[in-house]
Amino acid sequence: MSDLAFFRNDLSFSAYGTSHSVVMLIAVALIALIFVANKKLNYQQNLLIGRSLSLFLALMVVVYTIFEIVFGRFTIAEDLPLSTCNLFCILAPWLFWRPNFKFFVVVYFLVMAGTLQAVITPDLYRGFPSYGFFKYWITHVGLVLLVIHYLVCFELYPTAKSMLSAFAWLNIYVLALLPINFLLGANYFYLMAKPINPSVLDYFGPWPIYILVAELLVMGFFAIAMLPVILVKRIATNSLS
Repeated sequence: MSDLAFFRNDLSFSAYGTSHSVVMLIAVALIALIFVANKKLNYQQNLLIGRSLSLFLALMVVVYTIFEIVFGRFTIAEDLPLSTCNLFCILAPWLFWRPNFKFFVVVYFLVMAGTLQAVITPDLYRGFPSYGFFKYWITHVGLVLLVIHYLVCFELYPTAKSMLSAFAWLNIYVLALLPINFLLGANYFYLMAKPINPSVLDYFGPWPIYILVAELLVMGFFAIAMLPVILVKRIATNSLS
């Protein structure tokens, strides 16, 4: 069974190649669909969509982990759900079961500043049509869709004050990961080394300078993440006028 392309882990992936471009086009189409569907669906229907997507993302991480264990590919240093994307997917049913502003704003900024970067500059080593390829894109694009869905459909609009809250939780998360990385010889959240594939961190200098630079610039990324909020609020206001 491991000879089937779906179960292989040696299929190469090329950033900005055909498969990446197709995923990006699908993501844009689904984001547009959120705005269209919001006008036709009621609160309960939108809530059902959010809950279903959150459960699906959690299930995706669980199934992927089972596959990794079955094929002997699971390693504690790489496959624990400790990256923000995997962690948010596992916690998604709890975080998104009901619209909760305090939870949402933290997830929103970290997803729009971090997960979205992973969509644009993917750190992916398994190509189409492997299960690793599908897991990566479903979880990353899925998280972006989930936060945009809640932003648009439930009008949970982050504020400048929300950025400070997200920044505080981000640093708590980083401090918690540091000893885990040291103990496991891991690189969760890229605190020990940059991704092998090109990423925005390449412009921030060598280790550990890039961590300090990212820390200084994170509020700038959060500020950029406010742009969709402004756009969605403007669209909502115009639709009511």
